[in-house]
Formats: sequence, C-alpha cells, structure tokens
Amino acid sequence: MSQSLILKNLWYFVMHSSFLKKGKLQGKEIAGEKIVFGRNEKGEVFALKDNCPHRGVPLSEGWFDGKELQCCYHGWQFDCTGKCTNIPAMADKTFDTSKIKVFQYPVKEVNDTIWIYIPQNKLQIQGAEESFPDLLIPKEEKFLFVEKVTMPTDIDHAVIGLIDPAHVTFVHQSWYWRSAKKLKLKEKNFAPFEKGFKMVRHKPSSNSKGYSVLGESSTEINFQLPGNRFEHIQVGKHVIVSITCLTPINENETELNHIFYSTIGLVHYLWWPLRYLGKQFIHQDLGVFRKLKRGLASKPTLMLIGEPDMQARWYHELKRQWDLSQQNKTPFENPVKPQTLHWVT
Repeated sequence: MSQSLILKNLWYFVMHSSFLKKGKLQGKEIAGEKIVFGRNEKGEVFALKDNCPHRGVPLSEGWFDGKELQCCYHGWQFDCTGKCTNIPAMADKTFDTSKIKVFQYPVKEVNDTIWIYIPQNKLQIQGAEESFPDLLIPKEEKFLFVEKVTMPTDIDHAVIGLIDPAHVTFVHQSWYWRSAKKLKLKEKNFAPFEKGFKMVRHKPSSNSKGYSVLGESSTEINFQLPGNRFEHIQVGKHVIVSITCLTPINENETELNHIFYSTIGLVHYLWWPLRYLGKQFIHQDLGVFRKLKRGLASKPTLMLIGEPDMQARWYHELKRQWDLSQQNKTPFENPVKPQTLHWVT
C-alpha cells in the first residue's frame, strides 16, 4: 500500500475563533477538500462541503442570513446542517427537498480554536470524538492567536521542518534566542505518546535565551499526527502552552497556525511585543521554505541522516502505521520506542 500524503480520520486545526464572525461565511480548502464554515443562530460553528449539489457552485459565494445558505446560481437554500429547504424554480411543491443534503463535517470549537474532522469515508464518521487532541489547558480558558502563514510546501516537508532540531541554529539566529557561535551538545529523552512522540520533561538548554528569561522552568514537547507540536512549559506554579498546527491545504501548500496560552499575568501586558517576536520566528521559517521550494523544483534526491533526523523518520513511520490501521480497520499501534537522542545546536 502506498503511503498517503494527507492522512484522514483525524482532526485538523481550522482557525482561531476570532476569524469566524457570526453571519459571515468563510470558504477554506483543507486536506484538498473545499469546505464552507459559518455560525448558526446560536453562534455554534458548522462546516459543510463547499458545493451546491445542483451545479457545484461554491456555497461560500452565495448568501447567508444567519439561518440559511443560498446558492448564488439558482437560489437553492440549505440550513446549517446542509439540508435543502427550498428550490425556488421547483413548481412541484410536493417535492421533498429535505432528501437533498450537503455533507456536514464534524467540527469542534474548543478554547477559542476551531477544528475539523476529515473522514476517509463520509458515510462512516463514528469515533471522531475519540481522536480529538488534548490541548493541554482547561476547557474554559482561551488561546491567544499569534500568527498564520501559508507554507509553499506539502505537509511532509512542513512537519519535518517543524520537528527538526538542527535547523534552529541557522534559521532562527537572533540575540534574544540563540547564536550559532554558542553550539552545545544536546541529549534529550523521547518516548511514544498517543499518535506521536514526546520529548520528556526537562530543563531547557542554557544557550536558549528565550527560556532563560523565565527563570527556573521545565518543558515537555510532544508531536501528534497529523501535524501538531505542543509545548507545555512549567514556570513555578505558572504554565505556558505554545501550539503550532500544520494543516495541509492541498498537495502543494500547508497552513501554519500558532496559538499561545499562559497563566502569567505579565504576558497579557506584554502581549504585542511577545506576539511580534513569535511572528518574526515563524517568518524566518517561511523564508527558508520559500528557498526550499526552489530547490525541490529540480526533484533532487533527499536523505535523512543520524539522530538529528530521527524524529523525521518517526513521523514517516507513524504515518505509515496510521494508514495501515485505517485501511485495515485495526487499532493504531505506535511504532516509536523510548530512545535518547543527541545533536549539536
């Protein structure tokens, strides 16, 4: 079986809640599927296939009064569950329009973030709730939005860039983070964790200024399929949670969203300069991915070498095992084993 580029039967990050206003529709492409998002009268998020079943026009190009969507081509109307409620041109009023339905995706709004479940089979979406990721903060708390960028690459290259420790030295050089002149040998312990792996809790490296300003702290980082990196930092009694979510748009583009949460009160007073630094960090990655796109155009032979690239190899094996479990309808078996990795950065 060939390995899928884009995994199904998983939850993908859509957007921070602040981007989806009540009474407005928003069309997005996620995992190669065109989807329209909106909020119903109660403010609850819904997600439908972004095609009118009549002639295929995107429903996101039509009208929405807060209750129903209307196609801009022939005026067909649908409620927020995707059920057709009216076909204006139909003279036969006995025709049951409710038999016509636009596919409705499972969607969740948690901690001011919106997620969507992309099923492999749209007739079999049971079990979606069981695979929703742990966002590491209480349900009543909210994430702050940092940045969103479109990476000009597929999900695999985007993920490998996200979890690759060796690029940090060269892509993210800065006075406030770390310098290529202060390289140190790192030793990190890893373990399997749910649909991925984790770098077990440890004291941050002394040559990382971004951590040192926090004082005495510890961090645990985990990566989860399909492409999410979660970092939980403990600073005394306080917590910082930083999440980077990679969502494939299609086979050529991947959207990166970064969200942030902290119980440290000072963070909220310093939010705008902190957000600026976070955006700068992300745009450094975006810059190197634009260069990567130019390099990949010639279809060079690529390689993964040694312990610095071990996480990338784990990612590919995790994808393979997830594909097998979904195709064979068997429980997912995490292939990662506990291991200590070393690299210089």
